[in-house]
Formats: sequence, structure tokens, C-alpha cells
Amino acid sequence: MNTELILLCHAATHATKAGIFPSRDDPIDPADCSDLANRLGMNGRRVVTGPARPARETAAAISADASVDLSFADLDYGRWHGRSIRDVHDEDPQGLAAWLSDPSSAPHGGESIEQLATRVISGLELYARGEPHVIVTHAIVVKIMLARVLDAPIASVYAMDLEPLAPVRIVGGEAHWRLRVRAC
Repeated sequence: MNTELILLCHAATHATKAGIFPSRDDPIDPADCSDLANRLGMNGRRVVTGPARPARETAAAISADASVDLSFADLDYGRWHGRSIRDVHDEDPQGLAAWLSDPSSAPHGGESIEQLATRVISGLELYARGEPHVIVTHAIVVKIMLARVLDAPIASVYAMDLEPLAPVRIVGGEAHWRLRVRAC
């Protein structure tokens, strides 16, 4: 039996709009989520969310019964949390360049993309069988899941751009996931 999951990047925050590495408590604009459950076609889907405020607030706009799964927490940006990308570049251009090109790099003292991938893929596999879900999380987490679905190298996340609230559907489970794109 195939499982369909909707992977959803949380609503935009000030950090996402301003080019700032996120903090864990960035609020969303609730107006961005109006009618979100209807737009997603929930049909009895359960909602799972990462623990950060923007993911939880987006999930709450979909369902009052969303559950938190730490597997879908955002990347730990270490000392870059809350700082602008420009400031980080000005202070440590080599570190930022390494982080933007090498998935094993963690010059910020937090989590590498590879470490994030291990955690996220383990979480994804928990939902490989069973009921359909919406997983509300951060763009980098959705990118990791897409790399897994497409059997692409983790470095492929650098070639993906995902907008807030853009749903990505995957179908399958365990070893055989497929990307599903539906017409508007």
C-alpha cells in the first residue's frame, strides 16, 4: 500500500523575507495561512510538524491536533542563528562558501547538512506506511526529503528553491518513493 505525504514549508517569517538565518521563535503572519487546510485538500490527513514556532503556527492553521516530531526540526545553524547572510559572509566568507557547497561542513558550529539528512531521513521512514500526513517543516528539511525521494545526492539540496507554503507531494514508502506533481 502506498502512502501519500504532503511536505509543506512553513509560512514566511521575517527571517525568510530578510535573508536572515532563522531563530527558533520567528512568528509567521497568520493571514498567509488563511484557508490553507482547504487548499491542501486534507481529506482526513494527520498533521506532523517540526518543533520550531513557524512550523507549529503553520501546522495549527491546518489542524488543532498537529503533533510535533523532532525528526523534522530545522537545521541547527549554531552561532549563525538570527544573523543575516550578508553579515556572516562579511565575517567568514570561506566558512559560508564551504557550508553552501559541502554537505559535511558545519563552520557555524551547529549541524551539517549530512547530519540533518541522517535525522530527517530516519523520520521520513517512520511515515512510509500508514495514514496520509502533512509534514510541516523548514525548506532545508523538505529539500533533504526530496533528495531522498529522487535518490539524488545530498548536495542536490543546493540546487533546490522552495517557497513558503508550497506543497510537495510524495507517494510510496520505504525504498520506493515517488514525487507527485498535480495540476492546479
